[in-house]
Amino acid sequence: MGRASSLEKDPTPQTWNMLFNMARQQTLLGVLNDAAHSLPVEQQPPEDILERWDRLTGRIEEIHSTHEKHTVELEDVLARLGLHGCILKGTGLARLYPNPGRRQCGDIDVWVPGPRKNIIKAFSKEYPVHDVIYQECKVDIFDDTEVEVHFHPAKLFNPFSNARLQRWFEKHSPFESPDSIPCIQGQGRAVLCYPDAEFNTVFCMAHMYRHYLVGGLGLRQMMDYYYVLRELPAAGREPAMRTLKRLGMGRFTAATMLALQYNFGLEDEYLLCEPDRKLGPQLIEDLIKMGNFGVLDPRNRGKEGESALARFRRKNRRVFSNLRHYPREVLWAPFARLSQYFWRLFLGYL
Repeated sequence: MGRASSLEKDPTPQTWNMLFNMARQQTLLGVLNDAAHSLPVEQQPPEDILERWDRLTGRIEEIHSTHEKHTVELEDVLARLGLHGCILKGTGLARLYPNPGRRQCGDIDVWVPGPRKNIIKAFSKEYPVHDVIYQECKVDIFDDTEVEVHFHPAKLFNPFSNARLQRWFEKHSPFESPDSIPCIQGQGRAVLCYPDAEFNTVFCMAHMYRHYLVGGLGLRQMMDYYYVLRELPAAGREPAMRTLKRLGMGRFTAATMLALQYNFGLEDEYLLCEPDRKLGPQLIEDLIKMGNFGVLDPRNRGKEGESALARFRRKNRRVFSNLRHYPREVLWAPFARLSQYFWRLFLGYL
C-alpha cells in the first residue's frame, strides 16, 4: 500500500514462499508485486520467486488490458441492442489503484437496467444467455472473458432490506454520471459508465456482506473498499453510514472499519463509523482463513455426488454460522434460497 518502505525483519525464503502463496490465494499478486520490488535488496524475495511473481504479474496486466478492450466493445454491443449499463467492480474499481493494470480482474459485471425479460430477450437475439438467477445472468459475448449481466447490482436475503436496497439503487442510478466511458463513435450520450464513490460505498458493502455470509470474503475486496473510502468525499460519509444501517449492514460495516485499519492502515478521517472491536477481530481472521471468495474455506466444499438437498443443507449451515452476529440477514437465508429455486423452476431457468 506504500505505507512503509521496509519490513520489520528480513523474511526467510520459506516465509517468502508462504507470502507468495498467500498473495496468490487472495488474488493480490499483481498489486503486491510493486511492494516486493520496492523493498531494500536484502529483504526482497529470492530470485526464483521474484521471477515467477513478475511473470504472473505480466499475465495479470495482459488480462486487464483485455478487459478494458472488451469493456469498450461491450458499449458497442449495448448500443446496438438499444441498452445502456454500468460497469460494476472489476475495471471500474481498478481505476482507483495507483497501478490499475495490476488489480486482478475476473469477469466483466455490467448492470443493465430494465425489465428482466426484455434484457434477456435483447441479448438472446445475438448471444447465448444462461444461468439466470434473480439478480444476474451470464451472456457469452467474448470467447476469453465471461460477462455477467446484472438486473440488480446486488441483493440481500432479508426481503425488507432487499426492497430498500433496490429502491436505493434506482434512486442513485449512476447512468448519467459525468465519469462515463465515451461512446465508441464519439457521439451522443455514453451508454456505459462507471459508478461514483457514493454508489460504490453502498454497493461494494452489500456485495461484501453477502459474500461473507454465503461463501467467503478475501483481502482483495477489502483493498477495493480501502480505495473506495479514500475517494468518498467527507460530506458523503454520514449519509452512506445512515443508508448502510437502514439496510441492516451497520454491524458488518463497523467490523469492516477495524479490518481496514488493521490490514491497510486506513486513517480515521476516512472511517464511516467507530470500528467494532468485538466483531472486527473475527472478520480479520476470516479474511485470511477464507481466501478470495472462500477458496480456502472447507465449508464451501461439497462431497462428490452431493445431492441438491445435501447442498442446500450445507450452504445453510455455512450461513447460519453467523446467526449470532447478523441474525437480521441470516434468518431469511433458507426462505430466500427456496423462493429462488421455485422462481427459477417456474420460469424455466433451471
